[in-house]
Amino acid sequence: MSVKNLLFLSIFFSLCSHSYASDYHSPRTAALGGAGHGSPLLTDAIYLNPAMASFLPAYAISTSFNKYTGKEDSEPRGRVYHFSIQDGRNELFQAGLGYTRRADGAFIHVGASKAVAQKYGVGVGSKYAFRSANRESATDATISFLGSPVPWFQGSLIVDNLLESTKGKTWNLYREFTLGMKFSIMNIIMLYLDPHLTPSAPGSSFGYEAGVELPLFQDFYLRMGKSQHAMQPHTATYGRGYGMGFGWIFPRFSLDAALYRSVGPVLTDNKEISMTISY
Repeated sequence: MSVKNLLFLSIFFSLCSHSYASDYHSPRTAALGGAGHGSPLLTDAIYLNPAMASFLPAYAISTSFNKYTGKEDSEPRGRVYHFSIQDGRNELFQAGLGYTRRADGAFIHVGASKAVAQKYGVGVGSKYAFRSANRESATDATISFLGSPVPWFQGSLIVDNLLESTKGKTWNLYREFTLGMKFSIMNIIMLYLDPHLTPSAPGSSFGYEAGVELPLFQDFYLRMGKSQHAMQPHTATYGRGYGMGFGWIFPRFSLDAALYRSVGPVLTDNKEISMTISY
């Protein structure tokens, strides 16, 4: 067995003892209002739906930056830095690794997946939250299932924060059940709807993210969306928000940008940009 396969095996088996949760929104995800669990692109699969990595046959490296401020440029304010890599070509299974630095701490995410049939797959994820001034490090886990029974629909079931540990709750990592759906209308408009249930979260246990993606040209996409009682990862709070943005895809890399407003319970305006290299 090659060194590369041994590395991926070690990542895979480490998932059993670590954890995972969606604590980062890329500009694409933010522009869709947090939606896209049913069909994340490239390294977004690490955070939204690890099962998708098996259907993204490419090596990808992504970096992004988010600057946010409160009302009239006041508090809260901060920055989010992110870097991730994903290998969708490995023959044994497909996996990715991401690092996120937020104002309240740092996160390491790992995701791995395997296609069980041509249109179906399963994924597992792992996450480690650390470097907080007033909270202990925490771990949790996720599992996801993906299928595309018909050409115009792709759906996923994601169970996030399986452990829901006492330490994890201090990071607002509550167990969440998400049904991620993507509808393709004549291959012209993509609709995303992600209802989710978070039984132990403060406030309402039901929420959703919804978004629309419109390809204006072969390589240029407009996006918009909203969320209701959903995790706002930059502030680690459950609330609602609105997003809009674009994606520009080139042969070897892509650029994504988004403007996102988190409305409640904390008001922030986010400006996000990312670059992804894939081959």
